[in-house]
Amino acid sequence: MDISNLSFNYGWRKPIKFKLNGQDFVIDCVFSAFQGEQVTNEQEQSYKFFDNNNSEFELKALELLTSYTEVNNITNSVAHPTALQFNRDGEFALLCNCSWDEEHGIAVILHPQQKVVMQDDFL
Repeated sequence: MDISNLSFNYGWRKPIKFKLNGQDFVIDCVFSAFQGEQVTNEQEQSYKFFDNNNSEFELKALELLTSYTEVNNITNSVAHPTALQFNRDGEFALLCNCSWDEEHGIAVILHPQQKVVMQDDFL
C-alpha cells in the first residue's frame, strides 16, 4: 500500500468511497496507530483484502445491519457510515452513527469475524 497519500490524525487516514444501501458515502479509512507508528503488515494485508473485495464487503455490511435491526426489533433504523477502521491486528469494521444509539454508534465488523457491536466494544 502506498502510504504517501495517508495523513496522520489519531491514526493514518485517507478518504474512500463506500456504498451502503444504494447510497454512496465518502468516509475515512483509518489505520489505528499512535504518533510515530507506521501501518502494520496486518493492516496492510487486511486493506488489500478489503480493496480487492469491496463490493462484497459493502453487501455484507448491509446484510449484517439489516439482520441486526430485525433481530433487535429496531424500527425506523438509519445508519450513516463514518469510517472504515483497521485495528493493529488487521481486524476491520465499518463504524456508523445510528438512529438507535446516537451517543455511541455501532461497528459492523467485517473481518475476520462478521457481526455488529457497539463502537466502544470494537475500539
